[in-house]
Amino acid sequence: VLQFTDSPYRYFPPKPNRLLAWFGAWCNGRYHLPGSLHCISSLKLENVGPVKAACRKHGHRILFLPNHSTHSDPQIMFEAFRQAGVWSFFMAAYEVFERDYKIAWVMQRMGAFSVDRDGSDRQSMKEAVRTITGGKNALTIFPEGNVYFMNDRVTPFLDGPAYIAMKAQQEIKEEGRILAVPVSIKATHVTDARPQLNQLLAEMASALDVEISDEADIVTNLHRVGIAMVQRNLKMRGFLPPNPDFGDLPGLLKASAQLILERLEQKIEIEPKTKDDLMDRLRNIRREIHKVRADPEREIDHAVAATWADEAIIAFRILSYAGNYLSEKPTLDRVGETIEKMREDLYSRSFPAYANREAVVRFGEPIDVSEKLAAGGKRRQVMAELTDEFEQGVQAGLDEINAHNTHPGAELF
Repeated sequence: VLQFTDSPYRYFPPKPNRLLAWFGAWCNGRYHLPGSLHCISSLKLENVGPVKAACRKHGHRILFLPNHSTHSDPQIMFEAFRQAGVWSFFMAAYEVFERDYKIAWVMQRMGAFSVDRDGSDRQSMKEAVRTITGGKNALTIFPEGNVYFMNDRVTPFLDGPAYIAMKAQQEIKEEGRILAVPVSIKATHVTDARPQLNQLLAEMASALDVEISDEADIVTNLHRVGIAMVQRNLKMRGFLPPNPDFGDLPGLLKASAQLILERLEQKIEIEPKTKDDLMDRLRNIRREIHKVRADPEREIDHAVAATWADEAIIAFRILSYAGNYLSEKPTLDRVGETIEKMREDLYSRSFPAYANREAVVRFGEPIDVSEKLAAGGKRRQVMAELTDEFEQGVQAGLDEINAHNTHPGAELF
């Protein structure tokens, strides 16, 4: 579920133990992934040959960059690496480590380390660069930075992975090459999950006291539930723009998010940059809120900063919805993702998977970072170009997976 944590940041370093990592990966593939929490009944690898070849070649360092559309993605990647015979560290949000210290202990032994997404985390950046330049282990980073419940479309990548890749390449110079590998993860239904999804939607409609019709199509019913969620969460807080148009839900959500951000910028006294989009403005707001709430010397401001954080998470959840994602192609997979996301936002917690799925992991062609740097150009420009290429590589892989997906998940609802 999209949430923020503003407890004082504590860095969790990797403490790899090969034996424990091997056993953990085996248990993950044998019991955890197929279990009731994830319901991943099978996993298929595609185009893994070039990755294996790159890993075997002396001097090559590998950075894996997968999309992040489900809560099962880290477990899926662990199993994909186990099957491919690849050993990779993971950069993970520190909120994951804070939730359960037993799980954090296991994650560290499997090569995971924390990153503060809202702050300037030099320790994590150094560890990421050190991991890659060392050449002993690959590194995996999810460039979207959050779970967005869109198996078919990537959200804009953050530029952190490109910065790390460039920094690592500059450090090793001519001693080797940094290869960034776009990874496309697709979890698709292998059974007809329409009955389960209709039941989940009916439960949400009941909780919101809104009527849905058996005669209406699924997009219409989801639209009704979405409007009820907007009215419940935004109207009561005064976050609806004047004369809201409920017929244009995507436009209404964007206008509401902009209203929230404008008010937060005024309260925190931030001047937005003209080139920043709404998500950039939100990230700037989050950094300022995080500075206040994580600083014990500013305890007097913590209460008001907590209200700012609540408003920021509402804006974040609003902006995480892609306006036409469902309506342009309401497949079983997309309907399921949309209901999962709306359900988490309604109840503010995550839920176990509701039906069996197959995970497809497609490795893209490695991108040679040294070639990009050798071509010249300003550092920021090269970083932007790399980020775009990473994103396009993952999207191309998703498109390829979808082109030959014959499972029920690809069928229209």
